[in-house]
Amino acid sequence: MPGKMTFNVYDDVHKKNAEGIEYDLWRINNGKDRVNMKHEKLAVGNSHVLVEANKEEELGTFEVVIYAKDYFDRFNENIEVKNSRYVIPFGVKDLSQDYHLNIHISPTSYTCTL
Repeated sequence: MPGKMTFNVYDDVHKKNAEGIEYDLWRINNGKDRVNMKHEKLAVGNSHVLVEANKEEELGTFEVVIYAKDYFDRFNENIEVKNSRYVIPFGVKDLSQDYHLNIHISPTSYTCTL
């Protein structure tokens, strides 16, 4: 069974899932080299798979980059966004484990729990 990391993003301002928010997934090699794994928009609905590791060499350290400013700008509400994007590092270390990252965003900050 593969180890995987799923995630969801919740908009604390509008009290709803942040559907359509753009994100990048980066793999961090040797603590410094970054490789872009995907650029997508979060679809409507449940949790989304960020990483699915089927072999030991697919485990490792990653970053998900959430494009908060672009998301909040869509509402045309003159929301001042402190950071244009939020960078959230995480690791997938075990093929037998499933992980879930809950991310809450606002114009000034984010919180996440694993």
